[in-house]
Amino acid sequence: MVTKAPASVRTLRSPERWVVSGLTLQTVGVAGSAAYAWLKLRHEGIGGHLTAATIRLAWHADVHTPVGLAVLTAGTVIYAAGSILMARPYLSRPAMLFVAVPIAAVVGLLALGALALVVAVALAALANGDIPLDFGTGRDGGDGSSRRRRRT
Repeated sequence: MVTKAPASVRTLRSPERWVVSGLTLQTVGVAGSAAYAWLKLRHEGIGGHLTAATIRLAWHADVHTPVGLAVLTAGTVIYAAGSILMARPYLSRPAMLFVAVPIAAVVGLLALGALALVVAVALAALANGDIPLDFGTGRDGGDGSSRRRRRT
């Protein structure tokens, strides 16, 4: 006699739904915060310019206002909930699922944001000419030709 497995066991055998729904929720969490920050910066009239002043403005405009703090907090909570959904088929312990996974998700999100900020500042410094491209060789880079006059 073959018995059917309970619905919860059948669901866990196919983790695609959990992973897709978790990724969708994570995307909503990140996109909501990013869209709010982008709209706020565009409204201030500095849309395409990434400078230290832009970063300071974003920090004060987004984090130090109640609305900005609420949007960033909601985005983080939604992202952590998406991480829980993604991990659900693979974890059986509630402490791991509801404590360790959200903490790891938030730490990973902060690390990714810090990395993106470092890359953005480095690209802005390169675009402004603050970082020389000779990398300590003492040459200006030139046009790549190495013509020298021969002494005769």
